[in-house]
Amino acid sequence: MLKKILAAAAVTAALLLAAPAAANAVDYPSGAPCTFDVSTPQAGNSATLTCVPDSWGNGETITWVASGSDVASIVMASSVSANADGSDVLLVTLPADASGTYTITGTGASSGHIYSASLTVVPADASASTINDPGSSGLADTGSVIAEWALWTGAGLLVVGLVSVAIAAWMRKVRSS
Repeated sequence: MLKKILAAAAVTAALLLAAPAAANAVDYPSGAPCTFDVSTPQAGNSATLTCVPDSWGNGETITWVASGSDVASIVMASSVSANADGSDVLLVTLPADASGTYTITGTGASSGHIYSASLTVVPADASASTINDPGSSGLADTGSVIAEWALWTGAGLLVVGLVSVAIAAWMRKVRSS
């Protein structure tokens, strides 16, 4: 009987610990290939779009297109082709009356790779504290306040508790027989 209880406890512990390990085994992408240096620039300012190496081919011609409201006023300064490592940097200058969300999309002429990034432009009269303070911007704070070590400690305590209950049940059964 003891062997069955210990085997069940071992299988339970293995299942509880295998799920997080399996989730971590997946190779998740490290992020979008192209990102802006600021996510919420003010109207009239500039933002730099950087695309990581291997986004496009060596020296490949890239066509950049902007979408959003009043895109005719957006000035984009970029090289006509990708760098030797397939990366590119694009300087986007926003008009003084820009507002809303803009998407900048780059298309490689020979590879056909299409990458885009978006940014939300705030009015030029918005203060920097309004932009950077999550409490005043109206956006929810989506970060976690629980440390990873606390989650692992809780899972470990749960396993110890399950094993303790199994041992106590086995001891009770042994004493009664």
